Amino acid sequence: MNHKEVSNNLETRICNKCGRELPIGSFRLMDNKVNAPYYLGQCKACEYKYQREYIEANKEIKFSDDLDILINRQYKEIKQERVLNLSVTGIIPIGTDENFVRLMDYRDYWISNYGRMIHYAYKRFSLLNGSYDSNEILGYRVSKNILCNGRWIYKQKTVYAHRLVVDEFIVNPDKQNNVYIWHGGYNKDDNYYRNLYPLNKEQYKIVKQNYIKTGDDSEEFILKVMNDIRYKPDNWSKPSMEPSVCGIGYCGDDEVDCTSQSYLRWVDMINRCYNEKFHERQVQYSDCEICDEWKNYSNFKKWYEENHYRIGNEQMDLDKDILIKGNKVYSPDTCCIVPHGINTLFITGKKQRGDLPMGVCFEKDKGKYRAYMNYQGKSIKLGTFDDPATAFVVYKEYKENIISDLAEKYKGMIPDKVYRAMLEWNIEVND
Repeated sequence: MNHKEVSNNLETRICNKCGRELPIGSFRLMDNKVNAPYYLGQCKACEYKYQREYIEANKEIKFSDDLDILINRQYKEIKQERVLNLSVTGIIPIGTDENFVRLMDYRDYWISNYGRMIHYAYKRFSLLNGSYDSNEILGYRVSKNILCNGRWIYKQKTVYAHRLVVDEFIVNPDKQNNVYIWHGGYNKDDNYYRNLYPLNKEQYKIVKQNYIKTGDDSEEFILKVMNDIRYKPDNWSKPSMEPSVCGIGYCGDDEVDCTSQSYLRWVDMINRCYNEKFHERQVQYSDCEICDEWKNYSNFKKWYEENHYRIGNEQMDLDKDILIKGNKVYSPDTCCIVPHGINTLFITGKKQRGDLPMGVCFEKDKGKYRAYMNYQGKSIKLGTFDDPATAFVVYKEYKENIISDLAEKYKGMIPDKVYRAMLEWNIEVND
């Protein structure tokens, strides 16, 4: 530190830490009754900052004595329909396990588990370079489908590679609070999914502090931090982690409105998948399941509130069948909110039709196969035929046209991913 005698003429001085010229009152006056009084060379702000950094760096990290590991490291199961076939792109993977998965709310973009992004435009696939912000975080400029003044439109925005990787490949146990992402080895250039950890603010601070002090950011240490109640948000409690709905679903925090629309939809979804009495009435749901993230109500609530919208007074349904045909998993990547009229178009009715193709029934009195379609509460008769295959072809053409027409009617009022899925819908005989 610079020691200078106090001068009555000195009104400002330059801090030897931050380099700013500041009023003399911004520096601490030292008077130890031995030497002549002098001002410290660093300003009070820099002095305080150094003291806080020293305290944080040397503070001992402690864990609860009865630490229970309730949260483990989990990775998402990716639907194959979302995985890009690299052989048609001409792009070489940087790792044998690199996979690019479609981003459902973006216009023809795929993100890989290494943080690389591919865009399809002008009939070709391109690997995007991205750019780095002031914090040295890799981002991409993309078009995202968003709701704006009651219409779904595409809007340019910057998205960050590490956040997309976490969202698409890693099970985040607490999406409400885990908005900080730790890069293994504090290497912000490393966006490989196995080296990224979604954490809350306090957890991130502890992991960073320990890494700076000891060099340890092992998965074992991070899991201890994630599970210790000392580093949980205020609204967290152990009872909130107990599976209280069908032995599967848990609330995730203590502040739950059990009368809210999101909660009622969540409970209904769990009952559809795991309630045996419900399966006695609706057997088609007996092999359905819910992704790990949505077993936590607080995660489902966040998604539901971000994706819910209204179209006049129409009933809006949670659908799992439209985006990925034959899907049996309720998840953020496979579900969407749609008007009830659209949702009912994709009911297959396997239980009622028996072994016959969809849209076909046998009329005993005529000895013929009838093609028909139930739509808007009415049964539309499409003709009778000698064999079920011919009847199905007629039904298939008619219903695909209905779906296509309805997609055009709701264009802009429904998310583009729903609109495009409807236009591309292909009815098959074994549906």
